[in-house]
Amino acid sequence: MSVAVKKLTWADIQDRPEYHGRTEIVDGELVMSPVPSDKHQRLSTRLGARVYTFVEDHDLGDFFSNPVHVILAEHVEYEPDLCFVSKDRLHIIQSPNIVGPPDLIIEVISESNRSHDTVVKFRDYEKYGVREYWLVDQREKHIRVYCLQNGEYALLGVFGPGERVVTRVLEGLELDPALVF
Repeated sequence: MSVAVKKLTWADIQDRPEYHGRTEIVDGELVMSPVPSDKHQRLSTRLGARVYTFVEDHDLGDFFSNPVHVILAEHVEYEPDLCFVSKDRLHIIQSPNIVGPPDLIIEVISESNRSHDTVVKFRDYEKYGVREYWLVDQREKHIRVYCLQNGEYALLGVFGPGERVVTRVLEGLELDPALVF
C-alpha cells in the first residue's frame, strides 16, 4: 500500500496562525522553528539597525528586519532574519510577501539547528539567486559573506571584531562585527 504525499505550497499555509514561531517550507515540507532566543533577537536587532540606517541614508531600497515571507519557488518559502531588496527590484515585494530572491539575506545562525542555516538555506538561497548571503555566527563571533558568482556562492570573507565587513550588495557599508556581538 502506498501513501500519497502532497507537497505544500505557500497557499496551503498562509492563513495558519503563527504563534508557534517561524514557519517555512523546504522542498514542500513544513518546517517549524521555535521563536528565536533573546540573544539571537538582540544580535539581529543590533545588526539590522545598522544595515537599515545605511540603506535608508543612501536610498537603496527596502530593508526588512521583522519576519517577512520570502517565496523563492512554489515549494520553497523562508522567513529570513534580515533581508534587503534593491530599488530596481522593488517589484518583487508583493505585500505582505517577497516573491523572488532578495538581493541580500542575513541569517543569525541558530544554535539549535545550525545546519538549517548553513546547509539547507545556503543551498536554496544559492539555487534561487539571492545575490548575497551573510551567516552571522554567535558562537564564533564572525560574519561570513557569500556572493553569487556564476550561479554559485563564493566566500567574500569571514569578518570578526575589529574588521570591516566586505559586501558587494551594500558597497560603502562600514560595519565592524564588534558592534553587533
